[in-house]
Amino acid sequence: MNLQSLDDAYSKALGIFNPYKALKHRITNDLPRFDAQAYRLNPRYQFAYDKLFIAQSQEMACGTLESLRGKTDIHFPIFIKPRYGHKSASSKNCYKIKSYSELEKQFQKPDMMWSEFVDATEGMTDFVLINGAVVYQLTYKYSEKQHGFADDWKFISPDLTPPQEIVEWVTRHMSGYTGPVNVQYRATKIIEVGMRFARSGMYIESAGNKILIDTINDMWKTKTWNHSRDDKLGFRPFYSFKSWSPIPLIYLLPQHVVDWVTRSHKCMTFYEYYFEPTGKSSLVFFQLLHHDFKKGMRAKKMLEKMIVTMNVLVLLLLVAGTALVVSTRKCWLLVVALVIFLSTLDNSLDVIVHQIKNQKQFFGI
Repeated sequence: MNLQSLDDAYSKALGIFNPYKALKHRITNDLPRFDAQAYRLNPRYQFAYDKLFIAQSQEMACGTLESLRGKTDIHFPIFIKPRYGHKSASSKNCYKIKSYSELEKQFQKPDMMWSEFVDATEGMTDFVLINGAVVYQLTYKYSEKQHGFADDWKFISPDLTPPQEIVEWVTRHMSGYTGPVNVQYRATKIIEVGMRFARSGMYIESAGNKILIDTINDMWKTKTWNHSRDDKLGFRPFYSFKSWSPIPLIYLLPQHVVDWVTRSHKCMTFYEYYFEPTGKSSLVFFQLLHHDFKKGMRAKKMLEKMIVTMNVLVLLLLVAGTALVVSTRKCWLLVVALVIFLSTLDNSLDVIVHQIKNQKQFFGI
């Protein structure tokens, strides 16, 4: 029995809500949702997943990480990250490096690259191309406030447009390509490209526009774009909020608690545990969507306070319980800690597995 089939049965038994299946209009599963899949499907354009090529194509200062070994003329800060986008996930092993002593600790990591650090607010655009021509774009505006290099929130609107330099790069280098292209950038410098939509298309699906989804699905099937629908592709703008923790998480809020927080704040249908390291100990752990900025921000802050409080409580109970066992041989406090900790199992197995995988970075595994 594979994990997915086991997870479905487990979640059904606990009555866990699956936000991925709750969206009314879905992008076809035939369209690639993940980078590894898109990489295999487009051999002619696999260069898009080479982040070193992306930097070189914009004449940025860059190179392989190994090329910096022993160098004394490095202009810090620099940014290091895995070179190949189809082999890496989220922001694992991405760091802003301020000194050679910090850099030395990273040389053992394979397939890494460096580039100049672009000190600017990040942005992102989903493009649809037909034979290399842009026929549709959806641009995401990021918050100026960041945790490490992850946004605090992003604004998603059909009225936003990307910098012209980004459009020019896409049309120049993706000539002849048909399909989705996601581009992440700081100011006018591209930092990453993928041949799929942002977050596997969840933002576009959350917009709730059936005509937009149908047009994208028809594009993938026919390799053409129905321009007669262009004036019907709008939607009500919304925000995506990322909840952040300054500490690694050993405990997750139960799914039913998360459901109560999001529903009581009238969040949009889609939300998820979403693990994205933002440094050596901090991480983004959750994402929710809302049409109202203030209400969405309140939900985000509540989840942040709750999860940090519970993680500190569990750790304190474990320490105090261990001390109690050593001094009095009484284990009731450890039992209390264990009971509270076990409530984290009120989450899908997929969420729990992803949390464990992403926490490995903090322990050098």
